[in-house]
Amino acid sequence: MLRDKFNIDRLKIYDTNLFPKVSREEFLKENHLYLLSLFLEPYEKYIRFTEDYLEKQANDLQERHLIECNDDNGSWLKSEEYASKMIEIDSEFAQRFREGIIVQLYSFLERSIIGSCESYYSNRELSDYEEIEISKIGVMDSVKSFLKNKVSIEINRINDEMNFFTNLGTLRNRIVHNSTSTFSDDEKNINRLRALSKNRFQMIKRDDFTTTYSLYFDNPDFSFEIIEKIKSLYVKLGENGVYY
Repeated sequence: MLRDKFNIDRLKIYDTNLFPKVSREEFLKENHLYLLSLFLEPYEKYIRFTEDYLEKQANDLQERHLIECNDDNGSWLKSEEYASKMIEIDSEFAQRFREGIIVQLYSFLERSIIGSCESYYSNRELSDYEEIEISKIGVMDSVKSFLKNKVSIEINRINDEMNFFTNLGTLRNRIVHNSTSTFSDDEKNINRLRALSKNRFQMIKRDDFTTTYSLYFDNPDFSFEIIEKIKSLYVKLGENGVYY
């Protein structure tokens, strides 16, 4: 009965040759930054939501603590309990969250940039293909070598971002493989951590029997800076045919 109401002969077959053809490279050139922002957006929302929640909880506990302290009939035990929980949010919960985000964002960048380098030849539909070799010197140094020697990118153009992520990789390894509360390390890694820490987190030095360090993540904006650095790097890579 549907056939009686609908004349199949009236359907038009469109010639796809009439549509403009867009190469993979042209598509990525126009859209890869949009795709990158799309994949980074959930991280931004997650960070903002969690940071706001932690701040709200800490402020609430501080208010309860002050009420108990200023009330003549207030409970000293309750005020101390609120203060203890408030400190726990800042020194434990916020620290673990920020450390976790650093690891996640670095892993995101590491996977993305390796994939971008591996896709460099296929995106441009080139038959010659050379794989990126990740050596023991580290992911960022291997990527930098590939970009310089195979893509012919002027490294000075991306030095700021690459140095940032090289140092961030050292921090990521410190978080994943060792404690950030008390540690010692070789001078090269200590210098990288010290350079990265400026205006981003505290690096506290202790001289007892030996020299040790601890890291304290007190700046929630550091997570958003990592995201902006990823975007900034891909803006420059995209200008040289390396796309997200």
